[in-house]
Amino acid sequence: MTKRILSGLCLATLLAAPALAAQLPNRAPGLWQSTTTVTGPDGKPLANAVNVVTVSCVDALNDQKFFTSNQSACTGLEISGHGNRYNVDGSCQSQGLGQGVHIHETLVYGEKTLQLQAVYNGAEGAMTVTSQLQWQGDCLAGMQPGDEGNITGGAFSKSDNINDTGNQ
Repeated sequence: MTKRILSGLCLATLLAAPALAAQLPNRAPGLWQSTTTVTGPDGKPLANAVNVVTVSCVDALNDQKFFTSNQSACTGLEISGHGNRYNVDGSCQSQGLGQGVHIHETLVYGEKTLQLQAVYNGAEGAMTVTSQLQWQGDCLAGMQPGDEGNITGGAFSKSDNINDTGNQ
């Protein structure tokens, strides 16, 4: 259950920037590792949602898809900011939670890092997703641009691809 909520919130985070994603900086192509913690309405981390590590294979063509896939899930989004700091505010239909949520997201870009904090206000209260993303180098052997998953025993284990039909 927690993994489904975490996946839904992470997907909502990626969906939070469709309206003006072209104004967001492009990330360096290659393997990006994300360490994510989800905090529930009570201010405590969700079980099994502390320092969850995932990886994504990013290239110039697919990087923007991480921010624009399934654009119909979000409405009235506003992106503000410049330089290395951006805010995204709007409403989205969360696939993982099955309800509408208001999103306030802060993105802080470094040279090959990205800090993300997103607050989701839904019917059950506010949930906060905090992620630290770090460029790791080239994508691993066998990875395709858009792949998402984790590394198990030194090998990539795919869980999704941003280009899969369900993500469009």
